[in-house]
Amino acid sequence: VSSTKYDIVIIGAGIIGLATGMKLLERFPNINLAILEKDSKEGTQQSGHNSGVIHSGIYYKPGSLKAKFCVAGRASMTQFCDENGIPVRTCGKLIVATDMAGEDRLRALEERGRANQVEGLRFVDQDEMAEIEPHVKARKALYAPGTGIVDYR
Repeated sequence: VSSTKYDIVIIGAGIIGLATGMKLLERFPNINLAILEKDSKEGTQQSGHNSGVIHSGIYYKPGSLKAKFCVAGRASMTQFCDENGIPVRTCGKLIVATDMAGEDRLRALEERGRANQVEGLRFVDQDEMAEIEPHVKARKALYAPGTGIVDYR
């Protein structure tokens, strides 16, 4: 058993624990930091079971911390992956409406996205919808081109 003293100990080596540790070391490079993980490999719990989607920020209430962090986090995550050779596929997200009620929800999402400063958000016509996803059948679609996917494993 080691008797090393640590200034900070983070429990869990998932994406949150590792990102927190990285930011702490950037801000306080002289701290003695430990990250403890119960498994033999990092990211095997919740982080290893997520979808890997880098969200655009379209769904969150404007002005909320979730909205702010999502938009800022998308840019930070993409930059981090680029700098560290982790492949990111910025494939965009097509959100479709199949009825009138769905069209109303799309308009509300578009307003939220604009309020959250989601870049490139736009409605697409049937031709562009078919270019993005040939098998989609919808009345209307909202396209968020900044949404991406990362597989860090």
